[in-house]
Amino acid sequence: MRVLWFSTNAANYISNNKGTGGYNGGGWTSSLQKALNKRDDVELGICFCKDGEPLKATQDDVVYYPVPYHTKKKIDKIIDLIKYNDVKRDELLWSHYINYFRNVIDDYKPDVIEVFGSELYIGLASFVAREMNIPFCLHLQGFLSLSIYTLFPFGFSEQSFIYKDGVRRVFDNFQYLIYWKRSVYREKTLLKSVSHVIGRTSWDKAALEVLNKNAKYHYGGEILRECFYGVSERILPQKPVIVTTSSDATYKGFDLVLKIANILKNELKIGFEWKVYGNIIPTFYEKMTGIKHEEVGVKLCGVASAEQLKESMVNATVYLQPSYVENSPNSVAEAQILGLPVVATNVGGTSSIVEDGKTGLLFSCSDPYMGAFCLNKFISDMEFNRQIGENAKMVAYNRHNPDVIVSELMKTYEEIINVQ
Repeated sequence: MRVLWFSTNAANYISNNKGTGGYNGGGWTSSLQKALNKRDDVELGICFCKDGEPLKATQDDVVYYPVPYHTKKKIDKIIDLIKYNDVKRDELLWSHYINYFRNVIDDYKPDVIEVFGSELYIGLASFVAREMNIPFCLHLQGFLSLSIYTLFPFGFSEQSFIYKDGVRRVFDNFQYLIYWKRSVYREKTLLKSVSHVIGRTSWDKAALEVLNKNAKYHYGGEILRECFYGVSERILPQKPVIVTTSSDATYKGFDLVLKIANILKNELKIGFEWKVYGNIIPTFYEKMTGIKHEEVGVKLCGVASAEQLKESMVNATVYLQPSYVENSPNSVAEAQILGLPVVATNVGGTSSIVEDGKTGLLFSCSDPYMGAFCLNKFISDMEFNRQIGENAKMVAYNRHNPDVIVSELMKTYEEIINVQ
């Protein structure tokens, strides 16, 4: 079977320019690629967006198609500001990607296409696959269409975001908001073109019912990064250690981390260290909350490799997921499979992977006091900590079993091909 992916990252592609082009080696798509490469009945091609690469390259029997990004002219950016409410202006970029994607499909001649994600321009491959009558499915990552309403935390506003860096970046921040609104338009448009969708939570299944009730939903699990599998012994630290992985996006909840840390330190009088991994720029969040991260025990650790993150998790007390919207965060699954108990905001599809009171604890993203309570429960009750961690570990191993996931994916491919 010739399978062609349109991926939001470069998976295991090795660039001569700057690394892989993917986050941490391509994340879970990298792991899925390695699993498919072990099969004799699959030939794999992967298309992704990255500048400065050859348009076609073969590495380890996988054919890669790097597509350059579209670059807007300055005049178009100025017109964008004038017509910021015209979401259809996003279509000016579509032909650039569609033409490249059409050439990729013509060259690779796949039996089936899988498009990863509806939120970026790579999702436009769905249009092309349908136009060329190639069997295809859309693998849901998140939903911008649902996330747009939670883009800003409570008490934040578009205006505060636009001016968060002073006047020097007002233009860039405004362009970011324009991009979000136009991406929602693009996502809703392309979702109407799909007949088969792969998802993994009750949330994304329900969202599909709203956005395209005629598409068939297939369950598809995710393979975690390799180092998180295998036996790992947790070592509980004497001083409580909380771990979080996040990003600088407003909806990822760094402001909530600050609020909860402030409650733990100054109201519950708990001594702890909170390690936050990811590319976080704290200034805006500190200004909006009035809380300095260094003053409440929060340590910004930057972007970490999978191995570094695993080492931190097995030596931690508890993991906290603070997002205002998520589908199924892999960082939560990685903590679970290591036996590290999880506290998470009850948003999006998180409840599909964290069962409150059994494999973790959930709290409302609007209630930092309950977040502090849940963390303190794992800090103060070591028997509860270990039991919940072991429960989650057992569930996560079954949910992220690579052999089962690949087998189910192959069945989905065959079904899509046979009904075309």
